Amino acid sequence: MKNQNRWKDMLAGALVVTAVAGLAVPALAATGSRNVRVDYSDIKLVINGETVTPKDGDGNVVEPFTIDGTTYLPVRAVANALGMDVSWNGNTNTVTLTGGVDDVSGDYIGKAKAKEVALDHAGLTYSDVSFVRVELDWDDGQPQYEVEFYAGNKEYDYEINAKTGKITSVDFDIENFTVPSGDTGDYIGETKAKEIALDHAGVSSSAATFVQVKLDWDDGRPEYEVEFYTNGKEYDYEIDAITGDVRSYDYDAEYYAPSTSTGTSITESQAKAIVQDRAGSTSGTFREFKLDRDDGRSVYEGEYRVGWTEYDFEIDASTGTVLEWSVD
Repeated sequence: MKNQNRWKDMLAGALVVTAVAGLAVPALAATGSRNVRVDYSDIKLVINGETVTPKDGDGNVVEPFTIDGTTYLPVRAVANALGMDVSWNGNTNTVTLTGGVDDVSGDYIGKAKAKEVALDHAGLTYSDVSFVRVELDWDDGQPQYEVEFYAGNKEYDYEINAKTGKITSVDFDIENFTVPSGDTGDYIGETKAKEIALDHAGVSSSAATFVQVKLDWDDGRPEYEVEFYTNGKEYDYEIDAITGDVRSYDYDAEYYAPSTSTGTSITESQAKAIVQDRAGSTSGTFREFKLDRDDGRSVYEGEYRVGWTEYDFEIDASTGTVLEWSVD
């Protein structure tokens, strides 16, 4: 509790300094320009015992300075170090800080460091992305930061160990991506992906009925998901879209029969209601929700979060039956 109180005091003090540097303060509000003497003296910024190197939105180092005995710090660097988000409204000349006091104290690296780890791995800077969320969560008994952000039409999802800063999981999806129609460019194409899967399974094309062949992304790599069945067996393949390597495969051989349904009997809203009813709460947030194909049938799958509880689900899109359900 003492650490938390000290952290809050530090937050207040840091924001006072930053307010002088860039925020609108009614008593000092003014417009125009003036010439001033700026003194640089290799000023260090230390937050809770950790030295922070101030950087701008493009990742360039910004050195603190003094004017007439007052020290000025870059507002973005200070806010990010405190686990806060910064926005600028050019119409009203207003800097807005949102978020709460971070959990840098103790053994955790903090949200700001987690952001830096994710951005460094993705090869991006703060100015390149828009953060959706940065949350502290638990997985398999270990604290981790879930970092999600967008850059262009790509969505990045990171899971970072809250103590070590090690990336435990990474994935990104391309929104509105169009699968190449032919075997051109860097990708092997759907036709070649089919051939590789059939050859690996020892099945001829005339004996197989394909359920789906689609381009997807997993762990930052493009891959073809190939699904087909033959003689009561259902095969699922993940094939590297660039090299053609079989990344994973499995098949189910017990009484498999392809679904005869050509559509869905329940809507997305009905499927979400089923999830909320089972979770016992309608106040949660769907972090992921999509219609997919699995074992030859249409399913709704995704993730629903209520507070610190995370529900992963898969629902039959024809009957509304809950096929998979897990709570973390």
